[in-house]
Amino acid sequence: MTGKNIIDYYIKSRFVEHCGIDFEENSQDGSITTITEVMPMHMNGAGHVHGGMLFTIADTTGGANARRYTDHLVTLDSDFHFLTSNTTRYLYGTAELIRNGRAVIVMKVYIKDDNGETFAEGTFTYYKL
Repeated sequence: MTGKNIIDYYIKSRFVEHCGIDFEENSQDGSITTITEVMPMHMNGAGHVHGGMLFTIADTTGGANARRYTDHLVTLDSDFHFLTSNTTRYLYGTAELIRNGRAVIVMKVYIKDDNGETFAEGTFTYYKL
C-alpha cells in the first residue's frame, strides 16, 4: 500500500479517530509517523497517559508501517515496554522493519514525547492475511 492509501485506511477507523491518532507520511522513505495530542481522556487516575492508550498508539503505528509491505494483516503478538510517565503535549509514533517474512512482519515501534525522549517501545508481529 502507498502512504496515502494507508492513511486513508486508518482515517476510516472510528476507534483510531476516537483516540485522536493522526498520521503523517515521510516523503523521503514513505514511513508513517503517528501524532497524538495528549488529551484528558487519555489519562489514567494518576494523571499519566494510560498504558492502554500508549499500546494503542504503538500497535496502530506498527500496523500502519507494516501495511507498506502487505494489504491485509492482523496483530499476532507484541512485547511492549512502558519506559516513563513524563508529561508531554504530543506523542509521536515511529516504526522500523525488523523482518518481512512469508507469513509475518515484525516491526520495532517507538513512542516519543515532545523532547524526543522514548516514552515506550515494543516489538510487534503482524500476520499477513
